[in-house]
Amino acid sequence: MNVGQLSIFIAFFSALGSTVAFYRLGSRSSGNRKDKPGSADAVPYRLYWAMTIAGFVATAVLLYGLLGHQFQYSYIARYSSRSLPLMYLVSALWAGQEGTFLLWAVLVSVMGLMFAKRLRDDSHAMAVVSAFSAFLYLLLILKSPFEFLTPVPADGSGLNPLLQDPWMAIHPPILFIGYAATVFPFALVVSGLIRRNYARWFASGFSWTLFASLALGAGIIIGGFWAYEVLGWGGYWGWDPVENSSLVPWLVLLALVHGLLIQRNKGALVRTNMVLAILSFVLVLYATFLTRSGVLADFSVHSFVDLGIANYLIGSILLSGVVGFGLFASRFRELRAAKIDSSGLNREVILSLSLFALLAAALFTFAGMSSPIITGVLGKASQVDTSFYDKVNLPVGIVIGLLLGLGPFLGWSGEVKSGLLKRVSLSVVLSGLGIVIAFVAGVRSVLVMAFVGSSVFGLISNVIIAFRQYRSGWETLGGPLGHIGAALLLLGIIGSGSFDEREQIVLRPGEPQHAQGYTLTFRGASESPNGKTQMNIEVSDGRTSYMATPKLYFSEYNKSMLREPDIRIFPLKDLYLSPLELRTSEAAPAGISLEITKGETKSLGAYEIEFAGFETGEHGEPGQMKVGALLNVSVHGTKHVVTPRIVVDANGQQTRVPADLPASQFPTKGTTGPQVQLMAMNVEQKKILLGFSGFEEHGGTGSAQELIVEVSTKPLMMVVWTGVVLIIAGTAIGFRRRVVENAK
Repeated sequence: MNVGQLSIFIAFFSALGSTVAFYRLGSRSSGNRKDKPGSADAVPYRLYWAMTIAGFVATAVLLYGLLGHQFQYSYIARYSSRSLPLMYLVSALWAGQEGTFLLWAVLVSVMGLMFAKRLRDDSHAMAVVSAFSAFLYLLLILKSPFEFLTPVPADGSGLNPLLQDPWMAIHPPILFIGYAATVFPFALVVSGLIRRNYARWFASGFSWTLFASLALGAGIIIGGFWAYEVLGWGGYWGWDPVENSSLVPWLVLLALVHGLLIQRNKGALVRTNMVLAILSFVLVLYATFLTRSGVLADFSVHSFVDLGIANYLIGSILLSGVVGFGLFASRFRELRAAKIDSSGLNREVILSLSLFALLAAALFTFAGMSSPIITGVLGKASQVDTSFYDKVNLPVGIVIGLLLGLGPFLGWSGEVKSGLLKRVSLSVVLSGLGIVIAFVAGVRSVLVMAFVGSSVFGLISNVIIAFRQYRSGWETLGGPLGHIGAALLLLGIIGSGSFDEREQIVLRPGEPQHAQGYTLTFRGASESPNGKTQMNIEVSDGRTSYMATPKLYFSEYNKSMLREPDIRIFPLKDLYLSPLELRTSEAAPAGISLEITKGETKSLGAYEIEFAGFETGEHGEPGQMKVGALLNVSVHGTKHVVTPRIVVDANGQQTRVPADLPASQFPTKGTTGPQVQLMAMNVEQKKILLGFSGFEEHGGTGSAQELIVEVSTKPLMMVVWTGVVLIIAGTAIGFRRRVVENAK
């Protein structure tokens, strides 16, 4: 057993020991007792420290192995290589499932030390934190990053090119900080229910809820920007089930923040807030199950394969739910709270409605992302179309915008209607102007115009309040800033989604083409410093010009063509260039490659090529596998079936077996005639990459490249990113304010 694996075992058993010791300490303690150095009461803390140190040792061993190219470890061989730069060697630490579980465990341990320092008397909460840490280390025992690989390869597989981006060093750690932080409100509620101290959890629970929502929100937003910047499909949110799995607990955390504000000021929603604290943690576990159990393998490009831990993840969800909700049910009658004052329109009512609006969005999104599981239980698994999320969340967005606009002008007591109307008059007038502008811009949907109007209403109201509250100090701006960000985000979403314009053009070297008000000239392809092939496109608006460099390259790692867009950011729009395909002209198809999706037909000179599906089966020697692509090829009105194949031997070595193409008008090279090879395939996405050879390179009218590129203008993207930054900034200010208040 190596040092890394031994450290994981030590961490697991130390976590188990500290769980038991903390629980026993909490059971016999009155809650006011202080631990004395060297006393028996210090044992659980010593065990917790042992767990934390062991986790750091395991992490250090794994990182040392990545930097030292120790490919005898399966994890290191799968996610790194000798050619990776230092930043991506470090990022490989959390590129795979085993690494992310280790990162998660260490983050929980470190946060637990800070948690214990402030709440020395809450041993039951520390028992919950230790138990969750033990579960994470159990997963690492079941599937360890220190498993040996034989024979030891000379080099590793490397890191997915899509992950070789600076955001890879930032996004996963921040997201998992958010995941890790959700255990602490949960632990505080469980402890409070066990001890029947129902108010004790609130003080620290509010701060931890704000911190969890801050980190999880930042992680989600960075992930959206990463997708927009790197993946080339033109969006920042695709309503993918795995994306949604992180969004849902964030929405619940935001709802909990609103509930805790009501509890702090009016003493209401005590039960609701406890339920939401438990639910947010359970939903994080559910998100982990969706992402890492393999249940979404056919429905999400982000899903991991099952490591054999799916049942343990299900068990953690059930156990957390039973413990949390079971304790809540057993103490339900003992929980007392003031009722919501619904006698008039006041801030308490608005915050309550905001809470339920956020929960409605979470519920609709949860139903959509869980549809493959729900339909799979009932019959054939399927998922909802992305339009489902737009339809169900559009009315919710309208409600949220209206609540954002009303809330700032209301106090905690009932409002006089005439006074309220006077205060919101400017916001109402400008929201009406926003609706008129949307109509002039071409919006005809009543719901979309209402969405625009409510968003402008919320924006103006909170800008007014922000200016007023600034006089009292910037520490009071958390709420207004966050709400301004939410309103801007709503406007950006509707603007970028409704007014996005795109078109595909074919660029030939040196020949200008016009699209979206710009002149684009293809200046050929070249290799970028990171080895990716970049397309050099000169872009001019008639006054200024620049060289756009989107990338289109074949990835040996993915066995497919990958693309990265070029984005030019302007104040009110982005110019987004995404390369789709690089091919030779019809006159000379020599050396061309085509990427085709199942059922799709593409033209190559006189050829019409349709990818009908895969042909699989064992042939020849034992353990040998042939995988073919069934191609329906039409030329001169005659249809042919052509099947290029890849042969995989027992050692995993691949051999490409080309297939002859029927004759066409193109002159051939040598005596072999034109052929097609299956260069790569992606079974999950039902895509293949075909390579063609055997054509005369300078036949016909001569060889020329053609670049097919999608040119799109995306309005208000800067508004989207400004909005999300302000949401995070507002949450951060609120978190700081709560920490300062707790320290007094």
